[in-house]
Amino acid sequence: MFCLELVIPPLPQLLTIGHSFWTPGQQHVARSFNVYDMLFVLKGTLYMTEDDVPYEIKEGTMLVLEPNRMHIGHRPCEEITEIYWIHFAHPAPVRTMDSGQISWSIPFTKGTVDDLTPHRQVMYLPKFTNIRATDILPFLQQMLELHHTLSPASSLPLQTLLAGLFVELQTAVSSQFAPRSRLLCDQTIAYLQQHLTRPFDAKHMEQTLHFHFDYLARCLKKYTGMSPLQYLHNLQIKKAKTLLESTEHSVSEIGQQVGIENTNYFIRLFRKQAGMTPGQYRSVRFGRV
Repeated sequence: MFCLELVIPPLPQLLTIGHSFWTPGQQHVARSFNVYDMLFVLKGTLYMTEDDVPYEIKEGTMLVLEPNRMHIGHRPCEEITEIYWIHFAHPAPVRTMDSGQISWSIPFTKGTVDDLTPHRQVMYLPKFTNIRATDILPFLQQMLELHHTLSPASSLPLQTLLAGLFVELQTAVSSQFAPRSRLLCDQTIAYLQQHLTRPFDAKHMEQTLHFHFDYLARCLKKYTGMSPLQYLHNLQIKKAKTLLESTEHSVSEIGQQVGIENTNYFIRLFRKQAGMTPGQYRSVRFGRV
């Protein structure tokens, strides 16, 4: 399944939302405008073409029409068709990607207190996919109600609901349509995060996740480029940096808090990943000793 990659922040901004029942014979007009048009069909079928690519948006299906592309109903509805539509503003997508190729778990660059602009991040929106009405209908109904009574008090909740809808759609993409290797990569990462301070134990990982360690390691490396031990060390050093920045704990104490009991080994590992010792990192960041 293909997804649109959108740069955030800022988040997409809701323009309007609507709900209607199209009768047999109704057909969408030809149009091209500089906004996204997201269509959810709950009953019936809507026939749409975008830049000569035809879509049959059947019951339980959604389609995202992209800005500045020509879309038109290429065939009238043949039965009563219930639809919700959302128009939202945002820059054009960076690219279209297969959901199985998205690196869901590779971390973005960590922000610092010196940042003056937000780091580039991305979100993913399915282009054309099945939906579970029970998951998305509460968002659509609440958004429609707030939009009909729009006021300063309801504006922020309305935009927040749009973000929540995007989270729901992205979660469905990452969990339902990802290949097994992607899911096992995410499970391996979750295991390493949960057992950050536990001595690395390949056998325990196998027993917990119910897959051979070598297979789990291949899945993780495929999407992150790291072995389980390398990924664990990466997590430990990231946490150590946070503790160095936010506490007065000694280097030895911080090493223990991230699961590395041997202080000398912790210092060597930190230097290898950060290019400096923990003490130097703290001194550079905050002038501490």
